[in-house]
Amino acid sequence: MHPAISIGMPVFNGAAHLAEALDSLRAQSFTDFEIIISDNCSTDATPRIIAQYAARDARIRAIRQPENIGGLANFRFVLESATAPFFMWAAYDDWHDPNYLEALHGALAVDSNLAMAVPRIVRKRMDGTIAGVTATPPMAERSRLSRVIALLSSSAGGMFYGLYRTDAIRVAYDRAERDFPYVWAADHLTMLPFFVNDRAVGVPQTSFYNRETGVSEERYRPQTASHLWPFLCSFLRFSGREVCQSGLPVREKAVCLVYLPVYSNAKAVKWRRLLLRTLFWAKEAG
Repeated sequence: MHPAISIGMPVFNGAAHLAEALDSLRAQSFTDFEIIISDNCSTDATPRIIAQYAARDARIRAIRQPENIGGLANFRFVLESATAPFFMWAAYDDWHDPNYLEALHGALAVDSNLAMAVPRIVRKRMDGTIAGVTATPPMAERSRLSRVIALLSSSAGGMFYGLYRTDAIRVAYDRAERDFPYVWAADHLTMLPFFVNDRAVGVPQTSFYNRETGVSEERYRPQTASHLWPFLCSFLRFSGREVCQSGLPVREKAVCLVYLPVYSNAKAVKWRRLLLRTLFWAKEAG
């Protein structure tokens, strides 16, 4: 019998924080889940920690890749390995409130039209201080268009680690991986179809604690104007297509399309920074 929730945890050299992440999942009030850990050929103590936890919790399914398959492929691997009707990714260096699964699963279980539940996001610096908190505003009294714009406005990268219907996130992840040739901001575009189709719900009663390491930004974010412009064009092209192919009426699609530059400024590239770098680039080239 399959569990209600599959939790996919891709990990590479996560020994410093892995135990804390696994402890927060094992302490959940909702217990009908499996944890699929894919160790991407780690070279630190990660395999030993995984083995220790798997030995004492039958819900943990551990796989060690024979060679490093890359980060995106490892995220895909745990998603494809899921057996449950609901799925979420869990980062090996973040943690959750004890009611996390209960609150998110409860929000999706009562409405079959919803396919994504997003928690309150608490961003924590490496020194333990709070860098910021993001939560979706109350939606009950809002119109559909207002809900969509509110979700676009309040979305944060940490919401990627919310809970999904497995079949829906597989489709969304496939589209983002296939049609967006960048790692940076791909999480936002994976979530975008849930937002523009009004299939996401905010659940502020529980929190996801997102540790800010800066690794992704250093590794994946385009830096120079010559790289930022193609990146931004790809982001706008993808997000525009998602809006146009959504189930919104034409008028609401038009409003969302007009809003996309604002959305891209928050989620992809700061327009002011891009223009300044472009001027500097042009000056250097001249």
